[in-house]
Amino acid sequence: MKNVQVVTALVTLATGIVLAFISFFRPPGGEIAGSVLNYFAQTLMFAGSVFGLKLYVDHRLPK
Repeated sequence: MKNVQVVTALVTLATGIVLAFISFFRPPGGEIAGSVLNYFAQTLMFAGSVFGLKLYVDHRLPK
């Protein structure tokens, strides 16, 4: 179960990075649309919450 969360966060983060990178080359050149920035911000929040929650749970719960 732990690996599924980490893989999902990494894949989501990778899609956000790729989408932001690709949008540089779409017309108008060099401008990122607001929806792309919104999606990228949401991927950062999701990945941060998954990694933060994982670290918190791993630190608080004894093995």
